[in-house]
Amino acid sequence: MTSASQPQREAALTQLFSPEGKPGALEGVKILEICGVNFGCLIAGSLLAELGAEVYTVPDEEAQRITVDDVYVNGVGIPYLVESRGKKKTSWDAAAELLPYVDILLDGLGPGKLAQRGMGYPQLAEKYPSLIYVAISPFGHYPTEKSIEFADAADSDLTGQAYNGYMAMLGNPDLPEPFSYPIRAGIWLAWAFAGAAAALGALASYWERLKAGRGGVVDVATNEVLSVVHPYQIGAAFVLNANRRRSPTIDANLYVTYTTAKAKDRFVAIATVIWPEIEAFFQIIGRPELAEKWKDAMSQVWEKPDVIKPLAQEVFKTVSELPAEELVRRAREKGKPPMAIVKTLEEVAAQEHWRLRRAIVEMECHGKKLLMPGTPYVLSETPGKIGTC
Repeated sequence: MTSASQPQREAALTQLFSPEGKPGALEGVKILEICGVNFGCLIAGSLLAELGAEVYTVPDEEAQRITVDDVYVNGVGIPYLVESRGKKKTSWDAAAELLPYVDILLDGLGPGKLAQRGMGYPQLAEKYPSLIYVAISPFGHYPTEKSIEFADAADSDLTGQAYNGYMAMLGNPDLPEPFSYPIRAGIWLAWAFAGAAAALGALASYWERLKAGRGGVVDVATNEVLSVVHPYQIGAAFVLNANRRRSPTIDANLYVTYTTAKAKDRFVAIATVIWPEIEAFFQIIGRPELAEKWKDAMSQVWEKPDVIKPLAQEVFKTVSELPAEELVRRAREKGKPPMAIVKTLEEVAAQEHWRLRRAIVEMECHGKKLLMPGTPYVLSETPGKIGTC
């Protein structure tokens, strides 16, 4: 790609993926979300709204107060501000009047809560058989003992990560228990996956309704979403017939070559998984003789976790002597392994690439110009759209 063709390419991309004058994929679809403080539910509504659905939301004062560093915009916390974009506020009374016209109902209040108001699925299905009812709760709405036992439990991202065993695999394996305490896997990861699962389930049910003419239930459990979308992490323990050794947020079985490491000036991410990539990595850092040492150490690491430590120290020392840009350049020239400089949020926000793709957008919210997350939907004919604050 020559520098002369770059402006033309950027102009073509802008035109191809611009939402201006193009319909939303879900235009005409009406959604009612009643989420309370369940941000997995709110995220589901946001994902569907960005595809063009008309989303009505019943605001929750407690959800609006959740924020970081005591930052509010017009009295609303940052998380709620982001997830309320493009949605139409409605009251409980108005929500009941909307039900005859709603295609999808998102329920984040927990089992039985909407039923107490006469808005549970069995009640609504009798009146509106085409309704798609999406329920998001800690253990699901139907039909296990856990869902009944925890019907009154509040939904939370952190408890969602804790209940499915994912957090137990993360921590510092070099420290003895209980100091090697479990840590969260990212920020709101369980809620994000719950929202994505709910939105995908809603779309699948909507497609089925187009064919069969009837609605149905989508039942999402926040406490299981990480388990079912990370089959390797859960499955490996059963295949090995042993608990997986706690890992410092990376896979312990690929330690040293699948990690972040401090280069001379910056941190780099090193993502080597298969042998050709691992062999290439040691060539890139100028230590090809370490490849066989790595192979030997990894054959023993499950029984002797400390066997990897001398090699790790040697590898990290070598990496620390090389500039990050040089490491990435060598990896790109060789074609493997995947390597990248660990960027700060400020660096990402300054890159025009993300603006062109609308992954980051500048919006005016209540008189303030803010950088906000964009939309994941980069589609040529029905691109995702971010509504106003």
